[in-house]
Amino acid sequence: MSTFTFHYFNQWIHERHAPVWLDIIRVVIGVFLFIKGLIFTVNFQGLTENVQEMGLVYLAIIAGHYIYIMHMAGGLLIMLGAHTRVMCALNIPILVGAVIFNSSHFITVKQLMELEIAIAVLVGLVVIFVVGSGKFSLDEMRRLDLKKKTT
Repeated sequence: MSTFTFHYFNQWIHERHAPVWLDIIRVVIGVFLFIKGLIFTVNFQGLTENVQEMGLVYLAIIAGHYIYIMHMAGGLLIMLGAHTRVMCALNIPILVGAVIFNSSHFITVKQLMELEIAIAVLVGLVVIFVVGSGKFSLDEMRRLDLKKKTT
């Protein structure tokens, strides 16, 4: 029977295989999501119209609020490296929806770039979800603090 658990995987990633460039990608994706949330806040009408086009007429306002709140809160927390996996898990469905929406609606070069950016951010979120927050994060500081207290 294998004793391989999520704890051992996390320990293996953090102690041996956590390159600094993943921290940089985490911060860049966090900043991007936060800025995208601010843009959605300013252009909320456009966001709800896009959600209505996806067939969610009655849920457009709720989905619109969820999208911009998750982008802002998730972007900030991902950028800082706090509760990173939870925030990635909450933002991944939004990005899957963005990829599906943009892939079925791109006509101009600008909309094609939105699709490519959505795919890149989605891949980055999945990588961060699997690897974790990295060495330079609040999650790592909390983990090291707990380790000091238990020893």
